[in-house]
Amino acid sequence: MPPSLEAEIHIIDGNTDTIPENPQADLIGISVITGCARPAYALADYYRARGIPVVLGGVHVTVLPGEALKHADSIVIGRGEHAWPELLGDFWRGRMQKVYREKPIRDHLLADVPPPRRDLQRKSAYMVPNTVQATRGCRHRCDFCMANAVWPRYLKRPVAEVVDEIRKIRSRNFAFNDVSLVEDIEFSKELFSAIAPLKKQWGALVTAEVLEDTSMLDLMAESGCVYLLVGFESGSQTVLRGISKSFNKALRYRDLIRSAQERGISIQGCFVFGFDHDGPDVFESTTELVQDLGIDIPRYSLYTPYPGTRLFARMQAEGRILSYNWDDYDTMHVVINPARMSPEELYCGFKWAYRRSFRMRNIVKRLRRADIRCAINFVGNLAYRNFIRRLDSDPIFARPFSTDDVGSPPAPGDWHLPGEERALSCLG
Repeated sequence: MPPSLEAEIHIIDGNTDTIPENPQADLIGISVITGCARPAYALADYYRARGIPVVLGGVHVTVLPGEALKHADSIVIGRGEHAWPELLGDFWRGRMQKVYREKPIRDHLLADVPPPRRDLQRKSAYMVPNTVQATRGCRHRCDFCMANAVWPRYLKRPVAEVVDEIRKIRSRNFAFNDVSLVEDIEFSKELFSAIAPLKKQWGALVTAEVLEDTSMLDLMAESGCVYLLVGFESGSQTVLRGISKSFNKALRYRDLIRSAQERGISIQGCFVFGFDHDGPDVFESTTELVQDLGIDIPRYSLYTPYPGTRLFARMQAEGRILSYNWDDYDTMHVVINPARMSPEELYCGFKWAYRRSFRMRNIVKRLRRADIRCAINFVGNLAYRNFIRRLDSDPIFARPFSTDDVGSPPAPGDWHLPGEERALSCLG
């Protein structure tokens, strides 16, 4: 918010807050991810019908700007740190434009990111309420990941700015919400060395190859790292090659996990079902692998072709997309026709894997360490048991996908703006 604009700001989180039906607002902004696109559009239409201007932004809007523009008075494409203040200034002056884009960054330095207004954020209802972003994007090109479609370049914030933001967090605990925190080794070492004196505890998302570097793990542990979410994806090297993630070495998983755990770093390991090489035996083999590896908290998802990804383009070309209903794009529904099993087999196996891994006796077997992290991880596993009860009982998970409303493919005009002949991508 530009300092010159005196405005009252309210932040509503659709996951935790009640969305107001009749807000006293002059302008509403909605950030849109693909899985929430339909309700976001419906909400935008509702507010606009009541005379309140609506701005849409976020990853889905960046990939499908033409689709989003049908439901908004204005859209922000790409990063919003500088485009949003420009939009607000224009709105204040009564000349808000239809489209705003971030200006391109000529180097890889994402400087002068405005500090977050943590005073406006509720502190309850979040396991980790304080998050920090040190980088933007990813240098890898996994076929299912939307990061490259939204952030074509890997950007880094100045270390001093990141450290200053972390220092101002009152809590001892925070999480980096970067897509892949450790991509630039020298930057990462500088960052971790700088935050070590703050005596904070933190977690982050990293690739499995980061665990190969024991000196990096040492530095991360010394700087306060206590958990890492790692995308292992599969125990098959053939599968990993097929999704452009061959930098993961499946045969090394056990040693890598043990190396992190020996340094007091818990591992949440992510695995995906539905790859083209996956057959009906993948659920048993994966859950057995998870037990054997001693992963602290496993997490399973379904191979999902988000718009803008290479996977989406391939699945569409092969005629294998079962649903274009964005509600199904949450990695917990089957939206593609699997190569070696039926959609029903894939969905039943996905649910079975969750139930098996989070049986109490399997949780106890995985959590072998007798320390405080073990106790914390046990609580995390119990939270997943609550999720499994919802997976088995909530009507939205009753079917593999929304068979009564599969939607339709994005129209050619949804990928770009009127008058533009090719799809847009985020600048910088």
